[in-house]
Amino acid sequence: MNFPWVTILLVVFLVSCGDDLAGKQRGQKGARERTAQPIAGENVLINSQVHRIRGFNILSSSDEIELILNNKLPNAYRIIPDMTLDDEGTNAKNIMTTSGIGRPGIECGIEESFKGIENRIKDCYSKNKDKSIWSGKLYGASGESTWKLVALTPSGKEIWQDLRTNLVWSDVIATANWCKASGNKQSSSINNSIDCSSLGEDQSFCVEANIESLGNNIKWRLPTRNDYLQADINGLRFVLKSGSATGSWTATLEAASGSREKAWIYHLTNGTLESVEMTTERLVRCVGAPVN
Repeated sequence: MNFPWVTILLVVFLVSCGDDLAGKQRGQKGARERTAQPIAGENVLINSQVHRIRGFNILSSSDEIELILNNKLPNAYRIIPDMTLDDEGTNAKNIMTTSGIGRPGIECGIEESFKGIENRIKDCYSKNKDKSIWSGKLYGASGESTWKLVALTPSGKEIWQDLRTNLVWSDVIATANWCKASGNKQSSSINNSIDCSSLGEDQSFCVEANIESLGNNIKWRLPTRNDYLQADINGLRFVLKSGSATGSWTATLEAASGSREKAWIYHLTNGTLESVEMTTERLVRCVGAPVN
C-alpha cells in the first residue's frame, strides 16, 4: 500500500537534486563569465591629468570621473585652472625639475661589471641619493611618472628610465641630419624622397651604437613622435637636460609631406613638435629597451 508514495517521494527527490545540480552548474558558468579576463588593452589604469597640488596622490582617470560625478573631488585637484600655477611646468611654481632640485653630480652606473640596469640604478642612488629619482607625485602637478637615473658618465651624460613605460632615455649623443639620426639608407626613388643612401651612414646613431658603453644592457632606437608625446606626459621635460633649442629628431615623417622631405622634431624646452626638412642637422637622442 505504501509503494506508490515511496515512488513519488523518490521522483521528487531526484528532480530537486537535478534542479540543484543544474543551478550550481549555471552559477559556475555565470561565475566564469564574471571573472573572465579582459581583452588585452582593456581596463588599463591611465593617470588623470587634472591639475593638482604637488605632493598629493595622482588619481587614475576612472577615479577622477567617479569623484567629479559624485561632487567629491578634493580641493587639492583643480578642474578650474589657477592662473598663478597651472602653466605647463614653471620651476618652483607647480613643478620642480631635476635642475631645480639639483642635478646628480657623482658618476654612477658605469661599471662594465654591472648586470642589468637595476644594479646601475642602485649604484646611482647610493651615490646621488634623492637627486637620482624624480617622483611625479612629489615634483609633478598632474599625472607624471617616476624616473630613475641609470647612469651618469664621466662626460656628464645622463641616462634615465621612465618607470611607467620602463623605456630608457639617453642624453643628446650627436647632431645630424634625419638619415644619419634614424639609420635610414633608402634611395630617393621611394616616393620622391630625399636620398638617404647618400646622406646616411653605415652605422645608425642609435640602433647599432653602444651608447655610453651601456649596449649590453639597453637596445636603443630613435624615438618616434608618439614616444615623445607619451614621455612628455610622463614628465620627460622636467627630468632630462634640455641640450639646445634646435630640437631632437623623431623617427616619424610628416604625413603631409608627400614627397617625404620633412620629419618631426621634439623641443625639450617647451614640449612642442615641429616638422622640418630632413636634410637639416638636429639633435639626436635615443630611447631604449632594458635588457636584464
